[in-house]
Amino acid sequence: MTTLSRRAAAKLILAMAPFAASRARAQSFPSRPIRIIVPFPPGQANDIFCRLLADRVSEGRFRANRVVTENRAGAGGTIGMQAVARAVPDGYTLGFGSLATLAINPAIMRNMPYDAERDFLPVIRIFEGPLMLVVPPDGPRDVAALVRRLKAGGVSFGSSGPGSTQHMAAELFLQGVGATAQHVPYRGAGPALTDLMGGSLGFVMESFASALPLVRDGKLRVLAVSSPARSAQVPDAPTVAEAAGIAGYAVLGSGGILAPAGTPAPIVQALHEGFAEGMADPALRARFSDQGMTPVADGPEAFAAFIRDEQAKWKRVAERASILIE
Repeated sequence: MTTLSRRAAAKLILAMAPFAASRARAQSFPSRPIRIIVPFPPGQANDIFCRLLADRVSEGRFRANRVVTENRAGAGGTIGMQAVARAVPDGYTLGFGSLATLAINPAIMRNMPYDAERDFLPVIRIFEGPLMLVVPPDGPRDVAALVRRLKAGGVSFGSSGPGSTQHMAAELFLQGVGATAQHVPYRGAGPALTDLMGGSLGFVMESFASALPLVRDGKLRVLAVSSPARSAQVPDAPTVAEAAGIAGYAVLGSGGILAPAGTPAPIVQALHEGFAEGMADPALRARFSDQGMTPVADGPEAFAAFIRDEQAKWKRVAERASILIE
């Protein structure tokens, strides 16, 4: 081998070294527990479904080391997501991103502590599902009656926080019917639904996971669902689009797992395969469906496309409603 050939070979070896190291890390991954940061309080939809999947994969692909969840709530989910963005990109600290943290926050917050597209690598989107438009048991009997009350004025609505999916779904509904209402933000779904049951709020748009048990117990009444089609869980409830006459109205809450930017591609692939295997479990998928959610297993590219599309949609809604959080 000539001196020139040896130099070329040496350069090739050096160039390939990082890829070889990444493959080696992926082959031995994981060698310790994986942590998923959920940027919301316990008991909300994102927390519920993330824990279900974490428990499943801890019994399956990742059983040797397990997957644990950590709730780090605050500031509309930005505190937890910022922690993910700043984490070491080795696959051992992940985040559970939602429609709010990935698409709505960028549309309404002036000073975002992270960039939803630049700072994360999508791993897998695991669910999507509608919200319920719910009122107190003695509240309006249908959407038309609620709209009449809204147009008369003096109605307030609650949400699990400023800029949450619930908040923005309600704003989109109000824009569609040409009405306004006072937004009352809470720290989580639980307190908002408690006040709704007590009659101090006019309505709430909330996830099936949080609201459906209360509807089934007769503590709340569902007027409509935010999906394009009716839900099997509440088949008598119309969609918001048909009940309110808002063509094209559809809001589907969603969530999935992301890694910090810079995580090696082989590790992202290993994570996706492990979580996708968990999502293929019929018992887990049934748990999701029982709570009104559609289980999915979108890969990184499809998840990234979902984020881009939803960011454009909610930017338009925020601009029409003049919503800006400093």
